[in-house]
Amino acid sequence: MLLRGSGEFELQGVMDTTIDPGVEHSPLLGQLVDAVISRRWDDVAGFREECVKAMGLQETVDAIAVASAFNGITRIADATGIPLDSGPAEATASMRSELAINDFAYGEKSRKYDHVEA
Repeated sequence: MLLRGSGEFELQGVMDTTIDPGVEHSPLLGQLVDAVISRRWDDVAGFREECVKAMGLQETVDAIAVASAFNGITRIADATGIPLDSGPAEATASMRSELAINDFAYGEKSRKYDHVEA
């Protein structure tokens, strides 16, 4: 799938880590994003340092910012019940089907990521 002229990517790699999505440093970026979303701050620090060494400071900051922003935007949309507009719904129908995004279990996401540490 072409993403805004940025290249061809294997989107199944987003959901299945055994598939190379065609993104440079994708295993490390995946670990960093999971740590950010899970609020595992010690892990974030470690992966952040690895990312800085592998791809540079600005790219690492950008990756963390994008992961954080998308996580927040999704939570707001889900919490307020904002539906997907018809234009984006049509444009992303095959991608959402291919990745089983429509089958995503939001309750499982809450159980997995919305933990409160003492």
